[in-house]
Amino acid sequence: MRILFTTLPVETHLRPLVAVAETALARGHDVAVCAPESFRDEVDHYGLPFLPAGKDWITGMLAPLFDSERIPPEQVDALMRRLVSEGLPGDGALATARDVLGHIREGGADAVVREAYDMGGYLAAEAAGIAHASVGVVGRVTEFLAPDRLAQPLDEHRAQLGLPPDPRAERLYAHLHAHLMPPGYDPAETAIPTLRCYRHRTVDRPGDRLPPLLGGLDHSLPLVYASLGTVAPLFRAADTRLRSIVDGLGEVACEAVVAVGRGRAQDLGRSAPPNVRVVDFVAQPLLLDTADLLVTHAGFTSVREALRAGLPMVAIPWIAENHLVATRCEELGLARRLDWEHLDAGRVADACREVLGDPSFRARARGVQRDMLALPSLDTLVTDIEELAAGAAR
Repeated sequence: MRILFTTLPVETHLRPLVAVAETALARGHDVAVCAPESFRDEVDHYGLPFLPAGKDWITGMLAPLFDSERIPPEQVDALMRRLVSEGLPGDGALATARDVLGHIREGGADAVVREAYDMGGYLAAEAAGIAHASVGVVGRVTEFLAPDRLAQPLDEHRAQLGLPPDPRAERLYAHLHAHLMPPGYDPAETAIPTLRCYRHRTVDRPGDRLPPLLGGLDHSLPLVYASLGTVAPLFRAADTRLRSIVDGLGEVACEAVVAVGRGRAQDLGRSAPPNVRVVDFVAQPLLLDTADLLVTHAGFTSVREALRAGLPMVAIPWIAENHLVATRCEELGLARRLDWEHLDAGRVADACREVLGDPSFRARARGVQRDMLALPSLDTLVTDIEELAAGAAR
């Protein structure tokens, strides 16, 4: 069986697909990852075959704000509306669909597995008449990507591909939607008729290891890891928040590692407190296995990886679905939420002390961890994809 995986050029959207692709490879299947050419090196890092598809429209949409010292909340909201109405279901989705269709016609495919933000893989599979599945790499997908927002632009693409209309976007999750969290985490997403839950598995890049600077940590103190993900640090407006996190952790009786994004560590780490190590990047899944608390932007990959390690969180959401994810984590008692606009070192320190000092946060995170470990493995997901592909072929 040949499976094509499709993703936007975002590393945290790719990572869960890698685990599925590696499982399919171990079962003897042929796999390839379809993404914009600019993302080739990222796919290559995981040792997976790459096929160019679509274009990187995300950078063009975000880039005008990269150097802004402050981005008002209303401007962030407008950007997110554009993302959902013009970006995800826009011309980039159709370009991806056409390129993926070309790969299907040239080399064949039995199924397409897409990350939930990518609409091009869904359109290509529909046009080719083969099975398709989505993987919930983002949280609260039915709220942030509500089908009624996507139906009209997707129907315009369906018409160009010779497909009948789908006025309620019901075909988006027609075959299988794989959720990598327990059913109780997101009741709305669980309502998708084709949803099945599977056990999340972290993946490492070849050569990943923790940096030597972690060898000198005081092991009598809790370890706090902080990261605002891969997207937020691209914006200059995030620098003041990162500084607040660095300074705030300096007020907490802990050892801390703060990942600040490419090229930022030298500047942001210059005046860091002695208990805080500032780095550009770190192998996050490895570090989470050893940590006691995650300070996060509430990106779904980070939240899922933290809960897989049984870690509570301090959540500081800013863009995309982060607010929805942070709210749910707070509702479940897994995190203390802070406001991005009013963040300062004192608030960071107080929240970290609260979560580290209250064992109920850790106990609830461990409960979710146990629920995750009780889910079917990704091997079961590949079996389900095999059955879908066989059914579509009949």
